[in-house]
Amino acid sequence: MKKTSLIILIACISITFLLNVAMPEFAGKMKVNVSSMNILYSYSVTKSFSEQTQDTIEMASVPSGKTETRNADFRSDVKLEGTPLNIKGVVKDTLNKPEAYKTKEKLTGPENGFSYRKYFLTKNYDKGRYTVIRTNKITGKEKVYVGTYYEPSTQDPIVKWSRDEK
Repeated sequence: MKKTSLIILIACISITFLLNVAMPEFAGKMKVNVSSMNILYSYSVTKSFSEQTQDTIEMASVPSGKTETRNADFRSDVKLEGTPLNIKGVVKDTLNKPEAYKTKEKLTGPENGFSYRKYFLTKNYDKGRYTVIRTNKITGKEKVYVGTYYEPSTQDPIVKWSRDEK
């Protein structure tokens, strides 16, 4: 079994080398396909949730008695800390997908007694630690990667709210 895997690996490396020399524009596309097939490594990813964090953005402040129309286009993306480039894709595949918020709204000022109404958008993230175990399919050797992830929360990833102030 290991001999067959080694032959396949040598063949892939040889083809990639030949393509780099003969057809460099095709070789770039081939490298993406070869790496996505996980020929050399297998990956095991585990996550452990630690806390929920928030990122609040003030969208607008509308004075009493006024109305404004605003376009809002926000996105909550996955964030990784301490992650080597070679495993970012593997970790991102296990996390929640980015959430988008896009709207065009009429925002109104507060009732009498308040000076203005502030409109906010809060992006909620689940924060935790991940562990990736990368195993070489030929040698069986393992390498462990650890880091921190932030993914859009599964419950209320984006919340819009307002507050009236004097």
